[in-house]
Amino acid sequence: MNKEAITSIIENALRSGDKTPGIFDLAKIMAIKAEIQSCTTVNAVLGLIDEHRDLISKAFGLSEDAIEETVQKIRAIEG
Repeated sequence: MNKEAITSIIENALRSGDKTPGIFDLAKIMAIKAEIQSCTTVNAVLGLIDEHRDLISKAFGLSEDAIEETVQKIRAIEG
């Protein structure tokens, strides 16, 4: 698994949102980040994104399309 590429894709997607996580969401977001960083497979990363999709969308102001595009880019890395 190419962690650097996956991290870059996720960071770029989060930057494209129109919000910054609020203080109450920040702890949850940091916990998700730690979980993603400890993943060893693409499927594990995608599972976490899917599990926390609503929070990620709300906290960063991302559309469903932006999240789905991110998922597709991550899938494309592994072929």
